[in-house]
Amino acid sequence: MLILKADRVIVGDGKQVIENAAVVVGDDGTIADLGAWTDINGKYPEATVQIKDNCTILPGLIDMHVHIGFYDRRQDADAIRHNLGHKTLIAYKNMQDALSVGITTLRSVAEPEGLGSAIRAGLHKGYIKGPRYFTCERGIAITGGHGTRPNDKVQDTVIEADGEWEIRKAVRQNLKDGADWIKVLASHREHYCEYTLGELQAAVDEVHRFNKKCCIHAATRQAIESAVIAGFDTIEHGAFLTPDLAEEAAKKGVAWIPTAYIYMYAAEYLKEKIRESGHKPTKPELIEIGYFEDSINAYKSNFLENYKKGILIATGTDIVFPDHHITPIVEEIETLCILGLQPIQAIQCATNNAAKILGKDHEFGLVKQGLYADLLIVEGNPLNGVGNLRNVKEVYKEGELLYYN
Repeated sequence: MLILKADRVIVGDGKQVIENAAVVVGDDGTIADLGAWTDINGKYPEATVQIKDNCTILPGLIDMHVHIGFYDRRQDADAIRHNLGHKTLIAYKNMQDALSVGITTLRSVAEPEGLGSAIRAGLHKGYIKGPRYFTCERGIAITGGHGTRPNDKVQDTVIEADGEWEIRKAVRQNLKDGADWIKVLASHREHYCEYTLGELQAAVDEVHRFNKKCCIHAATRQAIESAVIAGFDTIEHGAFLTPDLAEEAAKKGVAWIPTAYIYMYAAEYLKEKIRESGHKPTKPELIEIGYFEDSINAYKSNFLENYKKGILIATGTDIVFPDHHITPIVEEIETLCILGLQPIQAIQCATNNAAKILGKDHEFGLVKQGLYADLLIVEGNPLNGVGNLRNVKEVYKEGELLYYN
């Protein structure tokens, strides 16, 4: 038994903070007790006590939108892009990087065939250690749609399927391959939905028939509207989500993974690459930059009002740029604060909200007695500035110390 004493515990529910607090980690990897230090001190004489001065304990963070095995974002990808073993090693390295920023749970949303279930099995069998892992296996897209075009370079992460029965078969194939969730891609930069409403409804029906959940890449208005009508469990990106759609989504239990940081970052990244190259921006480059700038304006206009409409929001990072940290979750939390949330609310998006969406809030996502001891210890107080979340000292998953600095 281990007692971790810190200046405070942020519970993760968006409300509770316990000052001068302690968390008791049981031998079974769950939280045996927590509370004020005055109540815990001396209560468990057999326990080892560790004092974490000037530190905060909070739940391990959850990233709901990663491409953990997306090898093409690496600068050395060209020579080995078809080597599954190398992709697996990259995925493992990315998982360790995720641990280093306090992440204890990942949901990977489209990756090379078989990679996700292999990593999940490796974690389960104890061959490797890292964040808890939920996989979508390959995404499902229309023929020639987002993720399937030659310059996308990620065709092995997507199944092309058209029409209701092809989509149902693609869902079944992914479930056979070990998918925990199913991902559908319904938009790219264009302001239309690539799938028909009937096709999306068929996808949702097939997924829910098997008691699984589904997410949808839907950034633009028409795709978002169709996603809400069809009843997907999460909307990914949703840059052009409006308060009216957010209210309807909340009523239907559709959650939102805004991935706002990457959209904020993308426009400047593309501009910088053009400046470095020294060439005049091409028309496609200008269109892409304009799309991201419009997306930024949409987030700024609607995000806080969407939140107030009651839609459940969780953090996701979606990094595909070369050699960027795979899970910049602190930057995502900071972006949610820039868009109007208080630090304690943004931390809830990265902990309890995400666990709820995964259907696992009875297991993790809060610092709460009986739940797994997925714990992040940082120096400083994130409630005075979420940038303090970068000061990672220790990361525990199910009571086991997996990272320390």
